[in-house]
Amino acid sequence: MESETLSRQEGFDDRVPDWWPYAPEFPDWHVWRGVAGLLYARRPRSSPPKVVRGKTTVDLRDQIRLAEVPR
Repeated sequence: MESETLSRQEGFDDRVPDWWPYAPEFPDWHVWRGVAGLLYARRPRSSPPKVVRGKTTVDLRDQIRLAEVPR
């Protein structure tokens, strides 16, 4: 039985929203637009869970950068 799998790049391209220009910089983050228009990002399988939000793509990018700084 043949297994159909997508390479990371192929699967990655399918999930990236058109409005998120920083996808190559943050490939491990999942981003989405909330109901009220805020932008959200989360890093799957992180412990503790990392979830950030911002009003603009630049603000969201900055929040992700802050979340990735080791503490």
